[in-house]
Amino acid sequence: MPSVNESSPLLSPGLAQDPAGANHRLGDICILGTAFFFIFSAFTTISSISSTVLPPGISFMASGMLYIAFAISNLFIASAVVDVIGSRAGLFLAALTYAVYNIANIYAVQATGNEELQISILVPAAIVNGFGASVLWASQGVYLVRCSSPATLGRYSGLFYAFMWTSGIFGPLFMSVLFQREIDKVMVFEIVTGISLLGLVLLAYLWVYRPEPSNPYAVQLPSLASSSSSDSTPVFLKTARLILTPSMLLLIPVSYMTACEQSFYNGLLPLFINSGNTSADLPIKLYLRACIGVVTVASSFFVGSLTDRLGSRVMVVFCLVLHVVSQSLLLLMNPLNNIGVLVTVYICIGLSNSTLINQSQKLVGVSFPSSLTSQAYAAYKFHTSLGAAISFFCSKYTLGDDLLPMMAVWAPLFWTLIVATCIATFAIETQRR
Repeated sequence: MPSVNESSPLLSPGLAQDPAGANHRLGDICILGTAFFFIFSAFTTISSISSTVLPPGISFMASGMLYIAFAISNLFIASAVVDVIGSRAGLFLAALTYAVYNIANIYAVQATGNEELQISILVPAAIVNGFGASVLWASQGVYLVRCSSPATLGRYSGLFYAFMWTSGIFGPLFMSVLFQREIDKVMVFEIVTGISLLGLVLLAYLWVYRPEPSNPYAVQLPSLASSSSSDSTPVFLKTARLILTPSMLLLIPVSYMTACEQSFYNGLLPLFINSGNTSADLPIKLYLRACIGVVTVASSFFVGSLTDRLGSRVMVVFCLVLHVVSQSLLLLMNPLNNIGVLVTVYICIGLSNSTLINQSQKLVGVSFPSSLTSQAYAAYKFHTSLGAAISFFCSKYTLGDDLLPMMAVWAPLFWTLIVATCIATFAIETQRR
């Protein structure tokens, strides 16, 4: 395979005549999304039920440590690793840590009754996975942006997440079927972990057989890029500096909003299903998790195109409406074992989350120069992972005496964050015009 550097155009003569780069590396985006589908079919589903099959305290501790490691690595390691080894190698090597965490969960379940051993297995694996996750998502952000043009970034982002979020349907439904067949939970974890390895095979293909992406139509800010090309500042310092830059500060509301949404529907919203029969509750929780997967997949097919057509302002206002509806239902209705209310809330939050993630992907891509793409995504993920860690560690303090989430706390929090997101997005869009 001929050597191709980051700056060389990877276009056929026909595509080179297309100033929009309409389908540049589209197939690679599909492969990337499929790989993430297999990886997260296992990881997300195992994580979402770990507090059911393991002691909740251990599960929350592992999740919190994972996101703390994620935040630290985003600041000091992720962008440097991606810049040194490239986005393709970063994707594959980082994905290995997800397999490590899945395997650790298998051994932790086998060690039921020995909490010290479970902690010694899960916490180190969670830390390793946290470091790997930062490299994975920094690599994904770089790979996606460098495969896209400004005109196609929203569409490519939506397509990628459509593939990836299908895992939110397949994983819970598949695992629910296995549990209903009374297959041992250790065997269930082993089966889904084995399936996730197909994602590693696809990422290995991108690494070995495909060149690093470089789209000549990608987002360029020449004045900033040229000034940074001679900058000898260490990469982690560049990332640290970006964390509190005006451009990144405008992205903080959406990063913490998406983090709180994900921790809420993964960790707290399932608590509203509690009939007293864990065996009966578990399939319902998995079906609800699949419901949010259906919403995120369906929305991702049109959210990207709508973003390119209508702009981010309209999309974040739409998310504000969704949260007014969902949080009002949880506040005013009795959500405990109320399937109708919970399905509606899952749909609203799932649609909001997929929309906001798509907006963040595009807003980060257009807010920073191409020479700082990896640092920008790493800095953004630092805020997102820090928000998730804080949310996980504080969740237990937002439970009432009945061990249900106190919506008098969560509803105002979500409303505040989404309003701040709208204001910040309007500011970013104004600066670009």
